[in-house]
Amino acid sequence: MGWIREKKWVIGCIAMAIILSVFIVNNIGIYNQNNALKKEIIRNMNAEWYQLYRLSEIIDKNYIKNDFQDSEKFQLYVNQTCHHFSYAGGSTELTVNMRNFLVLSYDPLFTDLSLEKDPLNKEKAIELLKGMNDELMSISKDIIDMKDNEKEKLLNPKTSKFIEVNARVKEFADKYAKAVYDYFRQYGK
Repeated sequence: MGWIREKKWVIGCIAMAIILSVFIVNNIGIYNQNNALKKEIIRNMNAEWYQLYRLSEIIDKNYIKNDFQDSEKFQLYVNQTCHHFSYAGGSTELTVNMRNFLVLSYDPLFTDLSLEKDPLNKEKAIELLKGMNDELMSISKDIIDMKDNEKEKLLNPKTSKFIEVNARVKEFADKYAKAVYDYFRQYGK
């Protein structure tokens, strides 16, 4: 009788060891999938912010420094970039704030500047666009230059890095949303 009880105990231990091994292998697989997903999200994040950096760089070099010539040539590019930001990655408060800035401030102001007839107030629109573009270039460059482990912190809205970058983008977006709203209200017909 003791021998049977001892054999059941050994079989139970072997079964537990097998079950534990399966759980360990499963957890390793989940961990690897999680890391691969984070890397993919960070690659998408890099692509989106790099696209914004290139937008601001192209507008700076080819439009602003070219004395605001050929705006029609850049209008479609600006519009597409603004309206397609944050489609590749997940939406966070950070990307929503930037997207709101792009769609509600940057694109409408650029569209006004690129009208065949004169913009509502060219000097004020140029001043606003220069400021927006410089800050957009700076923000996107700072995010691009972050190390991947810092960018990973931007995936979690509770980290101090996310809170810091989000506050900067929100302040920037709010500042120019008000300025562009005032511009159209003051100079609009």
